[in-house]
Amino acid sequence: MFKVIKDKLSRHLILQYVVTSIISWIVFFVLEFMITTVLPIWVFESDLFTSFWQEKSESVALEIQQVVEENHMTVEEVREYITNDIGRKSVIFYSYINYQPEICGRSTNVEVICSDGIFYPKGYVPSNDYWDGWNYVGIFIAFVFSELVILSYVYRLVCRMKKLYNQIVSSDVKKKDSVIGIRGRDELSLLGEKVENMRTMLIQYLDEEMKQKQQQKELIASLSHDIRTPLTKIITCLDILNYKIAKTEEEKEHCIDMITNKANQLKALTDTLLNSVSYGNEYSIYHLEFYDGPSMLSQLMFEGSYYLEEVGFEVHMPETITGDYQLYVDMVSMRRVADNLHSNIQKYADEKFPIEIWIEESDKEVIVYVQNHKKQESCEAQQESYGIGLATITQIMNEMGGKIEKENTDELFTIKLRLPKHNSVM
Repeated sequence: MFKVIKDKLSRHLILQYVVTSIISWIVFFVLEFMITTVLPIWVFESDLFTSFWQEKSESVALEIQQVVEENHMTVEEVREYITNDIGRKSVIFYSYINYQPEICGRSTNVEVICSDGIFYPKGYVPSNDYWDGWNYVGIFIAFVFSELVILSYVYRLVCRMKKLYNQIVSSDVKKKDSVIGIRGRDELSLLGEKVENMRTMLIQYLDEEMKQKQQQKELIASLSHDIRTPLTKIITCLDILNYKIAKTEEEKEHCIDMITNKANQLKALTDTLLNSVSYGNEYSIYHLEFYDGPSMLSQLMFEGSYYLEEVGFEVHMPETITGDYQLYVDMVSMRRVADNLHSNIQKYADEKFPIEIWIEESDKEVIVYVQNHKKQESCEAQQESYGIGLATITQIMNEMGGKIEKENTDELFTIKLRLPKHNSVM
């Protein structure tokens, strides 16, 4: 018992009950005093009840008169009679002799004719039966009101418990705007707060789980999309080698280098896919490193132009890229960006017009422009031309601190790749 009282969480409701009990006892004693002590004086002495008590006194006087006539009682005997036999009457008379100033009562004009004279009572007071009745009624009413204080506290407590119960039962993790909790600083409010915290944590967990599932779904879709591009380039280079389309040894070496690079890229993509699906690791894994900016861009642009020219496109691009800056990127991811661009150009660009690629520099960033004319006969396809591919490029560029911008007109599609420049290795 003492352990419960001392407990910090259990002390609040006990304190409320103790305070309510004290208020209940105060209400009981105040009402009991008012009804049994103050109110009777007003009822027995107020002018509103004068006629009632006058009738009672006259009725009692007639009864005493009958007793006196039957027993031929004297004045002294009558005085002794009304003094000793006070319990059976509704009012009690008192005479001049037994009158006391502290007695509250009403004066009377009744008289009792005795055998040796007339007895004149000075006044009368209600009998003990009336006083006892008032005391019982006062105690009962005071008890009822004091219990109402306790019951009101219990009712309020039950209503709060019912409200909290209904909130818990009707709560739904899908309804994020609903809140579980009731007012107060006791155990019930603390319980509601803890339940709400648990519900909030569950919502956050479900949201995070849904977000992870969506990320994993998008990753699988983007990787599945990107895996096809290096495979296509590998097949293209193998066809060149198998059918001896390559005319020089330099072209053969370039095809072999292309196959090696794309095979490594394909391995990295499949490793990322398996790592995510099998072990639930991070969905996007980037290994950022510093590279010489002009050299890296030259390599990517040369590989892309070679691939596009092999499938029948004319590519206009700078012969050399100069500058003294570094790029902090993931090389595998940058190849994915280039592959997505080249794949979409092959599908949706018009072969009758050259592909324009150029680079602009500013103090803080490098901007790579890729522009192509759109095929007029595939307008519906154009709307899907940069679906998964564009989303993949946007995600990769954001992860590497860059961003992507596009301009789409009826004839031209231009995409800008912005990458921050670094003057030295950090």
